[in-house]
Amino acid sequence: MPTAARLVASILLAISGAIVVMVTVNVYPDIARRGNSMMATAVVLGLFNGWLGLGKKIPHDENHAIFSGLKSGVTFFLWVLFFFAMDGMIAGIMAHAYYEPMSAVLQIPARMLAYGRMAMDIQILGTMLVLSGFVGVVTKGASRRWS
Repeated sequence: MPTAARLVASILLAISGAIVVMVTVNVYPDIARRGNSMMATAVVLGLFNGWLGLGKKIPHDENHAIFSGLKSGVTFFLWVLFFFAMDGMIAGIMAHAYYEPMSAVLQIPARMLAYGRMAMDIQILGTMLVLSGFVGVVTKGASRRWS
């Protein structure tokens, strides 16, 4: 059932995902060639994570709204890492970089760790934390206002 909390959470997480991608491209200019696909992936995952995750749980969540937003931000971050690692694995498969299927599958966690280390830059991490806390507060306010 659509609610205001779901709508607000999905829109704001999609926008925050786009902002984090812009910050990431500014910090690491060599990944700018993947900027469009990164932007599309972050926006779509933000929509789904906001609708199915934060927007669904925040009306029933008794914790502080900031912590709910941070939980959703971490979940969003892990999904984005997974999809970027899958993209890298598929690119490796197309380039015939793997000789057996299991070595390709094992590249997913390795790439997730590599991309996670890249995201530990203070500008990227700070942007993610501030925006996810903000999304939690605004979503909780929308849930209270329009429920």
